[in-house]
Amino acid sequence: MKKIIALTLASLMIFVSLAGCVAEKNDGFVFTEENYPKMGGSLANLPLGEAVTATVLGIDREKANSMIVFEGSTTDNYEWLVDGRFDIILAYEMSEDAKAYCEEKGVELEMTPIGTDALVFICSLENGVENLTQQQIEEIYKGNITNWSEVGGEDHDIIPYQRNKDSGSQTLFDKLIPLGDELMDAPQDIRIGSMIGLLEAVADYDNSKDALGYTVYYYLTNMEADKLTTSKLLSVDGIAPTNESIGKGEYPYTNDFYVVIRKDAAEDSPERILYNWICSEQGKELAERENYVVKQ
Repeated sequence: MKKIIALTLASLMIFVSLAGCVAEKNDGFVFTEENYPKMGGSLANLPLGEAVTATVLGIDREKANSMIVFEGSTTDNYEWLVDGRFDIILAYEMSEDAKAYCEEKGVELEMTPIGTDALVFICSLENGVENLTQQQIEEIYKGNITNWSEVGGEDHDIIPYQRNKDSGSQTLFDKLIPLGDELMDAPQDIRIGSMIGLLEAVADYDNSKDALGYTVYYYLTNMEADKLTTSKLLSVDGIAPTNESIGKGEYPYTNDFYVVIRKDAAEDSPERILYNWICSEQGKELAERENYVVKQ
């Protein structure tokens, strides 16, 4: 019990110290629940959003969670930032639809990469395959490789799940594996509308031994790690996705995530002050404590 109390006090002291840096860097500006920017973003960035909010306001994580909204697709979040529902977002790659929406509305966004994540591929723990090459992944999602025996597994059809078009993980897929019109047209029953839905489909599907899916590394390993009791991460070109391999750029499918505000946000606005702090060394330190792979 004494150890738990000591750790809690240590964490509190760190939060107080980091919060003090915000005021120190911005002429004594102090965030309150009333002036705190409306924050949203991609689901995999929710722990970071909670940590930032709890730190700068000096509140607990449960209260911080109630003050921010990490729901909808990544494209939704960019559009809600443009429309003013949010003042600041923590989000993954911007989709072409989101870029088009910004252009349509005449709004410019300012975004800074704050960390690196990865697109990872998962299959059933019962599946004997441990590794796929980039070429094999491309051929599977073109519909040219259809059986696990073609990639070193048993004689079973591959069930290649896809995400919905406006999701962050699908945007990452399209950027990192740009198949364009060659991407197979997935039937509706294997096109999944949420990250948790995809994980559950791969882990719990009746013929889960056959399923293949993709998600972002942080979400699976830090927020839904229990799914790794029935599914597993695949290596790509012999490289397993880990914090180290992602940070060094060794794992092939890596990409940044961002803190984003409207470009016209005033220099003294709460969202601009929070944006600058998240990009600072103190912000990076906090992200590292949440086990994100941080940009150096």
